[in-house]
Amino acid sequence: MNEVAHLLIFASRLFEVFGFLMAILFIFKGIALKYVFITAGLTVSGILLSLFGFLSGRVSAFQSFAIEAVFAGFILALGFYAFMEKRKERLKPPKPPPKRTRCPVCMSFIKDPHCVAREGRDLYYFDTEECLKRFLEDLPSYKKLRKLNIRKIEDVHVRGWDGWKKADEYTRGD
Repeated sequence: MNEVAHLLIFASRLFEVFGFLMAILFIFKGIALKYVFITAGLTVSGILLSLFGFLSGRVSAFQSFAIEAVFAGFILALGFYAFMEKRKERLKPPKPPPKRTRCPVCMSFIKDPHCVAREGRDLYYFDTEECLKRFLEDLPSYKKLRKLNIRKIEDVHVRGWDGWKKADEYTRGD
């Protein structure tokens, strides 16, 4: 019985590691910060509840394992929800530009956005698809010329498309 208790406690600690790894994965995948904190909070709560309960003698090894399994299930469900929310955000069309927004290529005011480029949550609106193509082809010079703080354009959207397309695929012509 003692070996089984040690195995259950070891498995409980693996669930805790899973919780911390999920929080780190959320950070690297750009998931909203609230999910990182909720995941960390659930992990720490599970640790405190199961570990102190077990050490005080109020919770058996099996109950400690069950507590950690329930918390790991919550974390897994939260991860699924967070990734689905990020996917939904990626698929929705861009919001209209603020008033007096200018095209970074031709510097004309944009009234009806034809094309949009996205880097993270930042949106860059373009007057025509030709302006977008020129911008993507010569990004370093436009960054320097317009003093833009852009690392890499991730996605593009052209009016009439259902969703966003990866910038690399768009420039290759796929």
